[in-house]
Amino acid sequence: MEWLTKTLISHRGLHDGFHVPENSLLAFEEAIKKGYSIELDVRITKDNQVVVFHDKNLNRLSNINKKIRHMTFDELKEARLYGTEEKIPLLKDVLTLIDCRVPLLIDIKDYGEVGIFEEQIYNVLKDYKGKFAICSFNPSVVSWFRKNQPNVKRGFIFGDLEKVEIKFHNLIFLYRYLTLKPDFISLDYNLLSNFIINICKSFKVPLVTWTIKTKDNALEVIDKVDNIIFEGFEPKDLALEKDRF
Repeated sequence: MEWLTKTLISHRGLHDGFHVPENSLLAFEEAIKKGYSIELDVRITKDNQVVVFHDKNLNRLSNINKKIRHMTFDELKEARLYGTEEKIPLLKDVLTLIDCRVPLLIDIKDYGEVGIFEEQIYNVLKDYKGKFAICSFNPSVVSWFRKNQPNVKRGFIFGDLEKVEIKFHNLIFLYRYLTLKPDFISLDYNLLSNFIINICKSFKVPLVTWTIKTKDNALEVIDKVDNIIFEGFEPKDLALEKDRF
């Protein structure tokens, strides 16, 4: 997992509002030009195709009131991102574009029955020669990869908690970590605490934090974590510490 701590990670590619849409081939190409790692999101379509898209539905990016899982990929081909010529890509087409040039962090958006989607993702990734890892908010997804494809590096995304859970987030984090034994942690910037930082150092598990949206926030955390997932600015002169452990 050395690559995870060496190269800053662009959130959904190096996107720029309505001109360079998030999770688009154009955003990924821009990130590659600057040498950033890429974080992206995947969902499954009605016909079990793995597509790169963050939201459950198309409202925000394409002004279409339909959910990804209720549409076939042929239907999705008609959608455009923010009115540009950019389309929703298949994961396999993104891998072809990236072609091992930068590392890839794949956020699996699966909140249904775990199994089919994960198999489809693995089938797309199994012959890819580039550096990549999967991660998810869903503990069942992380557990599935640990059990069925243990050679795939996996991370647990910690955040998006209910209000009642925020008060106990340190204990919840420790329970999740001990239960899942992930290869790395991807942590909500707002939940970053000395407790979690020290737990990760104690277990020698890399800690990545998201989503960093200003240079000031990046400077605040860059010496506390192993990497950041950023958007909305370019952290050109930020350097990651090496050999923390």
